[in-house]
This record gives sequence, structure tokens and C-alpha cells, in this order.
Amino acid sequence: MLDDKKPEISITGNDEALLLVSGSKGSKDGDKDYVKKLANAIVQVYNKHDEVRLRCVGAAANNNFIKAYAIAKKELLKQGHKFRPDWDFTTVQFDGEDKTGILFEILPD
Repeated sequence: MLDDKKPEISITGNDEALLLVSGSKGSKDGDKDYVKKLANAIVQVYNKHDEVRLRCVGAAANNNFIKAYAIAKKELLKQGHKFRPDWDFTTVQFDGEDKTGILFEILPD
């Protein structure tokens, strides 16, 4: 169950190019700072690893990714990067239950 607390941007396991995206159902203003932090994380990870993967589960997380991608895209283009987005379904476990999510990738073009 989602709560009102916003976790920091998470990098999972040994995969330093994978970010876990969160979202809170019904939240509007609280997501603005999170989206800016996520956009910054996308730019930093892309600059370091030449790729970024973002795992999103739920509509709120997907919405946060789309907003953060729009912000990060402008910065990455300004820095001269050429990249392409890609996405696919993924399955993750929450509390022992499988959930379907989206794995977004930002890859060099």
C-alpha cells in the first residue's frame, strides 16, 4: 500500500543504471519536487552510464516518469546527447505478490 511519504530516488542492487520510480495516488503538488529530483537523477545516471532504466509500477509512478523524462530530455539534448526511449513490461514482487509494471529505458542512439 502506498503512503504519503516520498522515498528518495532508489537505485536497486548492482544495477547502477536502474532507478525505481514511485508515485502517490491522488498526489498533485507533492510530486513536483520528486519529479525534479527524478529528472536530475535521469540526467546524472545517463551521463555516468550512457543509459538509464526506470521501473514504474502503477499509474502515479508512470505519470511521474513521463514528467521527469520531459524535463530530463531537454537537459540531455542541451548537453548534446543523442538518445532514444524504449519500454517494455516487467514483473516485480511486492509483499510476495507479482505486479506488472513498465520498464522504461533511455538508450544511446
